[in-house]
Amino acid sequence: MMPNKSEHDQQRVLQEDYFENQRPEWGQKQFKRMVWKTRWKFFLNAGGALFLLFMVYHIYVSSLHIYFDQSKVRNNFMRSIVSVVEMHGDGLRVEKTFHQPFEVTPFLTQKANLKIYRHVGSWEVITGEIQAELSISGKFNYTITNTGAYMNGSTPGPFYLPYSLVDGKPVHDNSEDSSSQNKLRKIDDGHVAEMSLSLKNLASPDQLMQLLSDYDVGVSAMPIYSGELTEPDVSYSRAGMFDYNIPHLSLKPLSEFKENGTRWFNYFVPDDTGQMQEQVQAMMSDLEWMSNHLEYSGAELDKQRLAYLKKNGVQVYGAVVTGPVRELEKLTKVPEFQHFHLNRVEIWNWD
Repeated sequence: MMPNKSEHDQQRVLQEDYFENQRPEWGQKQFKRMVWKTRWKFFLNAGGALFLLFMVYHIYVSSLHIYFDQSKVRNNFMRSIVSVVEMHGDGLRVEKTFHQPFEVTPFLTQKANLKIYRHVGSWEVITGEIQAELSISGKFNYTITNTGAYMNGSTPGPFYLPYSLVDGKPVHDNSEDSSSQNKLRKIDDGHVAEMSLSLKNLASPDQLMQLLSDYDVGVSAMPIYSGELTEPDVSYSRAGMFDYNIPHLSLKPLSEFKENGTRWFNYFVPDDTGQMQEQVQAMMSDLEWMSNHLEYSGAELDKQRLAYLKKNGVQVYGAVVTGPVRELEKLTKVPEFQHFHLNRVEIWNWD
């Protein structure tokens, strides 16, 4: 007997309805499981990639520091800072230390934050901070933040060119000189100070040191005449007195940066035969090196100065001196000196 077709079809429909109701529930769970599995793989892959990128960056930066911490590379950076900053200052000095690590950016730019100071007696008195950068292309930039001791404190005094370099011999106003001399007289013997003075005529560094050799003072800088003023310019005059005050290079005590170490002097040594010639040669070498290897504000002018000095020699027209106030007071009575400017005063610390 043939089975009832309608009954068979009904069972088949019931079986299909059963599977149709079960299949969506099982597929949804599987789908969610696959989604989360995919997400975890993505997160793990992204985390692995980030970790690998971090390790590569860390190795890259570490390699940079290992290279730039070599004495030769670091010495060149320090030489750049010291040469440019000190040679364009008036007795300003840069902290010379290798204990503070220099920063190197991923773009191969070296950075350093160093103290700047002045010699007042035997002390190195901090007067500010310098932020310096040297790119891989040789571009050198720096900014100086001054930290004056007093809100109305005076800045380091300028130097004035000898009148022999300008037309005529105008009458000089002695008010500034008298002010500095009066201040010196009122300071008791238990103090030291820094003072700038100008020469009435150009002189060689040896001649200036000979003039100062009879006094118990230290000399930390000398302004150099490098042909900056070729003809009188009213923009340099002051109150019609034509006291010429111009930007200049400074002859500074010797600083050497070598692979086996560094050395530098705080003051010029007057009784060391040939020492001033060594200082001049070092200055000329630094000037040529920095004007040829660095890109900085004033580099083109320094090349012109270098050419002038090679042709005409090095002559100075002043000095930054420091020592006991009574010794500085004696210098104000030397006929060859003029334009005295008293700067920082500290308690006795002279050896």
